[in-house]
Amino acid sequence: MADKLRAGVIGCGSISKNHVKGYINSGRYDLVALADLNESAMDEMDRAHEMTTKHYTDAREMMARENLDVVSICTWHGGHAPWTIAVSAFKPKGIICEKPMADTIGKAEQMIVACRRNGVKLVIGHQRRFLPAYTLAKDLIAQGAIGDVQQIVSCGGDGLPNYSSHQTDMYRYLLSDDECTWVMGNVERKTDMFERGTRVENCALGVFQFSKGARALLLSDLVPNYYQGALIYGSMGMINITTSSLQLLNESTGGRWQLHEPDGKFFKVAEQGDRFEWLEGGAAQADELADWIEGKVATHRGRGENGYKALEMIHAIYESARCHEKVVMPMQTRVNPLDLMVESGHLVPERPGRYDIRAFLLRGERMESDVEGPEQQV
Repeated sequence: MADKLRAGVIGCGSISKNHVKGYINSGRYDLVALADLNESAMDEMDRAHEMTTKHYTDAREMMARENLDVVSICTWHGGHAPWTIAVSAFKPKGIICEKPMADTIGKAEQMIVACRRNGVKLVIGHQRRFLPAYTLAKDLIAQGAIGDVQQIVSCGGDGLPNYSSHQTDMYRYLLSDDECTWVMGNVERKTDMFERGTRVENCALGVFQFSKGARALLLSDLVPNYYQGALIYGSMGMINITTSSLQLLNESTGGRWQLHEPDGKFFKVAEQGDRFEWLEGGAAQADELADWIEGKVATHRGRGENGYKALEMIHAIYESARCHEKVVMPMQTRVNPLDLMVESGHLVPERPGRYDIRAFLLRGERMESDVEGPEQQV
């Protein structure tokens, strides 16, 4: 058996637990080091997972000392691009960066460039590509089980970039990574709302056209009951997916919903319940990165280019609202169109007062995150 890969994590907040569990549960990594500005966060991580790691408040020092093969970037969104670029300069074998990939597509593009020039395999944490219900839906669609896909409908919330970048990535995965050709959408922003330090809208709607004919409709903060998953309408049937199950309706099912609850490579749905998607997705994502590094697979489902396109589709909704037009892909504006609208006076909050809906994740007295570039350490 090949030696285990040495892994480290930058940023020990809530989402990092998923990465840590993924490394441990895949059985292919030694998690050796953590970096965070808060020693207490690293201590809590070690206790929660009964492990002993080296702690660093300077992530550059961690990279210089630990000879890491794989690094997870788990800072808030503004830190994704600067830390991925900084870590890539140390030339680890792979990086798993949380989503959304960056706060602009220009920075996301820079992440891909930096990793390419340093020979680093870049993965963006859209771990739901590894959920067996999603993969079964993709395979059924490719086999023609519901005919031609006509429309995919999903509902999100808490702002587009974080929650709904999973859904734009899901659309492409379900359609075997078909390309989005245009996007049209609109947003409402009456308050000065942020999510993990990134400006977001109060509600939004987006329509996505794909090259092979399918369309997707995204409703964000417009309906009360939103979830990860989708209802997929085809010319010969329908599929309804959640993170743990799939329902199929077509001629072969006699016009009735047929339930499937496929188990994963590492975990079983019945045993884990609501924890299944996090445990299975994290472990399978890390496992496939190990395969990619070891040359057992040609690529990774969550490779950086797919993360870029998921973010681009989100920002195209903002660009459509900004320019009052259908946005033909690929998008050319490399800064955040929502920031442009607000900062130019195009979209001024009617009820001012900045607030962050994830402020409860911070520690101590802080109500805003630190600037999360390399110059600020972690």
